[in-house]
Amino acid sequence: MYRIRITFSKFGKARWIGNLDLHRTWARILRRAGVPIAYSQGFNPQPKMQLASALPLGIMSECELLDIWVLETIATDSLQNDLANGLPNGLEVIEIVEVELKEKSLQSRLRAAEYVIELGDDIDIQVLQKMISDLLGMQSVIRQRRGKDYDMRALIQALDVVERDSMTPTLFVRFSACPGATGRPGELLEYMGINAKSINRTGLLFVDNDD
Repeated sequence: MYRIRITFSKFGKARWIGNLDLHRTWARILRRAGVPIAYSQGFNPQPKMQLASALPLGIMSECELLDIWVLETIATDSLQNDLANGLPNGLEVIEIVEVELKEKSLQSRLRAAEYVIELGDDIDIQVLQKMISDLLGMQSVIRQRRGKDYDMRALIQALDVVERDSMTPTLFVRFSACPGATGRPGELLEYMGINAKSINRTGLLFVDNDD
């Protein structure tokens, strides 16, 4: 058995595909491309594949990762060409590489996710910077998610304005993305009382395989 890692982007209408449907979409893409994907054992076998991290609905990404397990070795260049012909609008393969079969799961090594958020034109930069300074100066910001309290401040690793001279202010934020401690851009924007033109996930950060 072999393990293949697909880096892909998600944009346009595809950003409204939920995590479960995205798994199904990739299963169809791989099947149509004739990829010899491995299946789980049991009563209801499923294709052996794992996404690094669920992407909230409506958010674009240029760094999504999908690991698949295949029964025979595959030329990655050829696979990228084969997949390109069957991709729906809004999904684009960036890179395909083979990785060690024994490598730990992406989910277990993921520690942070980075986003670039394009804001509305009516945002005053100085007011925005004051809001960010106040937020980062707080010890905690208690919010609710699914009826449970959580500290949003503890999930924010970095937050700054990255386009200060543009007519369209842009934020950079790095959130914790550990199991049970994952920050979400929509919840940050709701707390700050501002709207976004677009949100793009630009990076996923992992610890080394041996950690």
